[in-house]
Amino acid sequence: MTTENNETKTEEQTPSWFIDEGIPGTGDRPAWLPEKYKTAAQLGKHVQELEKRLGTVPEDYDLSKSKFLDPDYEPFDQLKKIAKEKRVPQEVFDAMLQSVDKYMEEFSTDYSSELQKLGDNGQERVTKLDNWAKANLTKEAYEALSNTIRTADQIKALEELRGKMMAENTQVPSGNTGQITNPATVDEVQKEIGLNLQKFKTDENYRKDVQKRLEVAVKNSPGYVDKIGA
Repeated sequence: MTTENNETKTEEQTPSWFIDEGIPGTGDRPAWLPEKYKTAAQLGKHVQELEKRLGTVPEDYDLSKSKFLDPDYEPFDQLKKIAKEKRVPQEVFDAMLQSVDKYMEEFSTDYSSELQKLGDNGQERVTKLDNWAKANLTKEAYEALSNTIRTADQIKALEELRGKMMAENTQVPSGNTGQITNPATVDEVQKEIGLNLQKFKTDENYRKDVQKRLEVAVKNSPGYVDKIGA
């Protein structure tokens, strides 16, 4: 009987878990301590090593390192929430931002470089288009167009569209004011050709534009035909 009582007493005194080696815990083994860990200290050490390898999860992710992404863009809140649930470290988040920025840079436009492709009068051509758009489009359409046209090819395409519209329209924007006046006269078109003779010879789109405007000018200047025949 004495031996059985001693064995029972020993089993009752053996703790179900330890805080550290030689330091028993009290009560039942806590649910947060997996069976593979003998002590809470072992679990804590493992977590520290894991954090060193994976990095710590921030309270809030910082997007300020990105050159393109707006940190206040609402969908990013959902992205950050998912990242936090999956315990994604800031270091991994930063690497993702760098990849996105690199992707965006490949598709971004160097406006100065595009302007140079238009020639020495590139800025003048852009200003003329800008005034024309202001005079002929609604505010909403003008803003949408301004935010879309960024490359030299797009500007050339818009110049061609402007030329076709001007050839059919009896009213066109004049000068740099964006105001609508009567179409150019024959003399004015001829003067423009003289000032841009090299471009008229080499730029087919520009040549077509000028020719159409000249046709409109002739139609609106009946006296000019009489002048030729005189």
